[in-house]
Amino acid sequence: MFDTLYFAISDAITWRHLEPYLPRRTDTKILDAAGGTGRWSIRMAKEGCHVTLLDISEQMLDVARKKVEEEGLGHLIDIKKGEIRDTGYEDETFDMILCENALFLFERPDEIIREFSRMLKKGAPLVVSVPNLYVQCICGLPCVDQPSPEKLDDVLKILLREKYGSMADEGDVKIYTWTPGEFRILLEENGFRVDRIVGKGATMPLRLANEVTMARDYSEELFTKLLQLEIQLCERPDSLALAGHLQAVARRL
Repeated sequence: MFDTLYFAISDAITWRHLEPYLPRRTDTKILDAAGGTGRWSIRMAKEGCHVTLLDISEQMLDVARKKVEEEGLGHLIDIKKGEIRDTGYEDETFDMILCENALFLFERPDEIIREFSRMLKKGAPLVVSVPNLYVQCICGLPCVDQPSPEKLDDVLKILLREKYGSMADEGDVKIYTWTPGEFRILLEENGFRVDRIVGKGATMPLRLANEVTMARDYSEELFTKLLQLEIQLCERPDSLALAGHLQAVARRL
């Protein structure tokens, strides 16, 4: 999935709004929460950061261990198996937390955000992303002149949260989504001050066919032009409702 055009663009935006917040002092600690196979942990470690990669999946962590060893980054990345809802770390352990593309799996995200707040030092940043409810429901409409009443019913049910999307390969795994306003409230009610929310994928889910956005084979020119558009749109507050994903940078109070 992460090899597709959509996520290549999304990752570029993620890094653009993550890299400036990286604490690079040798005594600082970053938590890559639900970091999977370590693609972000490795990228941050290459910047000289000390990272703890935490994930519940032993299979993903096995992949991460191999990648970390191949990159020679074992002195900068600690790999731990654990649950992000109850990590066991002490209060104010981390100087930054990244939770990229994981919160959508949890029906009750408040307990996770509170756990992040507990573990972060005062004033330290949380960088976290979620899928956008508006795009999730509208993407259910096919590009036809007269969508069926049944399809419109499905879209309405997703909007009203009477129905949820699901992961393509795991039909029983629901995808939980937020509007831009709900995302801000989630953070502000659980111990954070929001610095900014940026949109990722504003040009694609509602404008390009799925065959294009989910393609693994695409031209460098297409990538570059779309990224230019994304950069222009991502920080505009009135474009957030168009974005497939929302990324927040928030500070622990």
